[in-house]
Amino acid sequence: MKPIGTWPPGQNPRAAEVKESVRRLLALDDDTAVMVRELACGDAGCPPLETVIAVLPMNGTARRWTLHRPVADITEQDLRALLAREPEGA
Repeated sequence: MKPIGTWPPGQNPRAAEVKESVRRLLALDDDTAVMVRELACGDAGCPPLETVIAVLPMNGTARRWTLHRPVADITEQDLRALLAREPEGA
């Protein structure tokens, strides 16, 4: 899978909004990194676009979730439901 979009890495305005929502919903401190990446997948059965959200604390275990839709389509309700689930690989 590879990142897509017309923005330089890390500069998608909607991804920045989702990142801030994740930070607020999880009450993360400033030392915890949040990454939001929109990826394209050409594999059979894979959605054309998916968004991966990773939370990377300075101390502790990294967490990752995937939504099978573009970042532009993610709502606050989607994030609340997603973040309530166990992270992938937990």
